[in-house]
Amino acid sequence: MFMRKVKAAHECSIGEAPSCHDEYEPGANVELDEMPELTVEAIHRYMGSSRDLAPDDKGKIRTHVTGTGLAPWEIHRPQKVVRDLVLRRCFEGRVLDAGCGIGDNALYLAKACPAAEVTAVDLVARCLEFAAAKADLRGMKGKVHLLLADLLEQDLGKLPGQLGAEVSGSFSVVLDSSTFHCLSDAERERYVPTLHRLLRPGGRIYMNCMSEEETRPGGPRRIPVADLQSVFNAASGWEVESVEATIIEVHPASWGGEAKARLFTIRKL
Repeated sequence: MFMRKVKAAHECSIGEAPSCHDEYEPGANVELDEMPELTVEAIHRYMGSSRDLAPDDKGKIRTHVTGTGLAPWEIHRPQKVVRDLVLRRCFEGRVLDAGCGIGDNALYLAKACPAAEVTAVDLVARCLEFAAAKADLRGMKGKVHLLLADLLEQDLGKLPGQLGAEVSGSFSVVLDSSTFHCLSDAERERYVPTLHRLLRPGGRIYMNCMSEEETRPGGPRRIPVADLQSVFNAASGWEVESVEATIIEVHPASWGGEAKARLFTIRKL
């Protein structure tokens, strides 16, 4: 299991440890309708541009590219960091995949971790349709609870029952694989309290975010350690237990198939 202290990113790693680079700068303002054709690279530049993407914009672009081969984040297999966490036996009890996309991580957890009851949530219906289709093809129909829901929603009456007041404090683990780094500061203020409400005391978040060591243009915002700790700290009811250098696997057309990242292990106090 993980060391119960915060470590510098170079002290332990999953995948390749990052090297030192200049500070990442967001790309120029990019509009999709200005591009001659939609490609993986174009989507990558758009998502990493200086344009302030509203939640509706994010949902529209994800709906547009889901399952088309254009989404850099869709690799059609579980992320390496998730596979490594499974080997460490980090998933048991009720597990929430927050921002599950097309379901590869959630389906892998359900198959590889028989002691886990997996609930996978996404805001984009098309993503869940693909996840359900994959479950059918793999003979795993009903093995993962797929929910269309907005984890930024603070009105419990607007959430499905599986995420409502009656299940508060019932999840043992939350997997956040490339969700937190897509959120604005304002969205974080709504997302983090939802995770705190859903997790039991002592429950953990395994959060894999792109690191500021990744300086190549495109992609989501980068999450330095200090930034993460400004959100998850004792004052807000959390302890960051460990920080590890990792990678995020992406489409081979983007950065050769991987980006520098960090895995944060965060415990609810």
